[in-house]
Order: sequence, then C-alpha cells, then structure tokens
Amino acid sequence: MTALSTRQTIALVLLFVATSLTFIQLDNRRALDPIKSALEAVISPVARTVDNAGDRGGDSALERELAVVKAERDRALAENAELKAGQREMEQLRLQAKLQQEKPAWKMLQARVIGSDPTGQQMFMTIDKGARDGIEDGMAVVAQGPNYIGQVTQVGDRTARVMLIIDGSQTVGATLEGGADGVVYGLSRRGGWLDLRHLDRDETIGEGELVLTNDSPSLRTARVPGGLIIGRADITKITRDPQADSQTVQVVPLVNYEKLQVVTVVLTDGE
Repeated sequence: MTALSTRQTIALVLLFVATSLTFIQLDNRRALDPIKSALEAVISPVARTVDNAGDRGGDSALERELAVVKAERDRALAENAELKAGQREMEQLRLQAKLQQEKPAWKMLQARVIGSDPTGQQMFMTIDKGARDGIEDGMAVVAQGPNYIGQVTQVGDRTARVMLIIDGSQTVGATLEGGADGVVYGLSRRGGWLDLRHLDRDETIGEGELVLTNDSPSLRTARVPGGLIIGRADITKITRDPQADSQTVQVVPLVNYEKLQVVTVVLTDGE
C-alpha cells in the first residue's frame, strides 16, 4: 500500500470538514430526524435487552449472596440462643444441687418446665413430673436454690401444674428477715408482683430486706417449708393503713419466672 501524498491528505481533510459541516447544518434544520428515528428504533431494543440481562444477572447474584448471609446470621442467632439456654439450665441445676446439699433431710424432686398458661390469664407453669413421681397437691416448688416460686395445684399422672406465687389467687405466710410476720399476696391481676401485708405499723423495714416463707407453726402455710426466699422488700413502695394499724410493702422476686427451665418440688422437708 502506497502512502498518501500531501495533496491527497489535504483533500481528504477538507472533504471530512465539509461533510461534517453539511451534517451539522442538516441536523440543525432537523433534516436528519427520520434517519435518527430509524436508527434509534433499531438500536434501542438491543440496548435495553443487554441492560436488562446485566441487571438481572447482578440482582440475582446479589439476592443469592444476601440469602446466604441471612441464613448464616439466623443459624448463628439460633446457636447463640441454644447456648444461652443451656448455660441457664446448667446454672439452675447447679443451684438446685447446692440446695440439696444444704438441706440433706429434705426429699426433693427435680422437674423440667414444659409449658405455661397459653391464655396468659393465670400465672402457672406445667412440669414434667406427676403423681407417678410422688407429686401431690400443695407441695412447695423452688427454683435457683431456695427461692420459693409457688405450690402444686393440679396433679396429673405424668405432669403437674404449679401456680406461681405472683398469681392473684395465691398467698403464703411470710416474715421479714428481721423477724416481722405478715402474709404475701400475689398481684399479677393488678399489674404488680407481690405485696407483704399485715405488718405491724411500727415495724422498720430495711432496704432490700429479704422476705422469707414463715416457719412459725401458727403462720406457716401448709406444706411450705420456712426460710425459703420469696423476694426483697422495696421500701420505696410502702403503704400504711391507720385503721388496721398495719403497713404493706411491695416485694420484688429474685427469679425470672419466664426463664425457668428447671424447678424442684419439695416432697418432704423432714418434719
């Protein structure tokens, strides 16, 4: 191929410039619109198809990646929840074993919590031990060591219902750590936890003072051993009844009833 001469090169440049100016003038006069429309009609569908294919591929890959990440997150959360539940159960079992060592004369039976009131109207739990295991109505139930949580109120062959002390139907003879006697009432139906009532009006209540089940023969609730922990007194919530010459203090439980997995039924306390 021979090189273009200087004259030929100049001629081609001039031709290109002239052609460009002609197209610009034609475009300004909109004379090229029919040609542009025809080209757009041919090219646009092809461009859209290519763009959509790229978008679908990208979205699909992103969705798959997000699904994998979500699945891994859910699995990690489930494993973490299972681990925490196992740790809670081990700690509850450890505290129950410690209670058995501290109360060798007591005959106790461990049970698992398998349900609660599905309606939420009553504060009870169902355990996996029943009459075949020696469970009887009225037996005291403790959790996380010597924390009194309620009494057995209904016994089946292999299961039993435990009515929690916080239920509005429940009461138990109680005493302050300092020695003042009273009665604890459940407040679940009034939006609270527990009240210790009928305390002497002049009794001084210490901040955070423990409230225990009463071991006095005249005030002790049947089948409930004395000295079990019901909760702590909240001295910011004390009311006085001048007519009855008494005072009432709210009691805060030391256990989270909703997270109990293992409880212990006191079959006998040696008395």
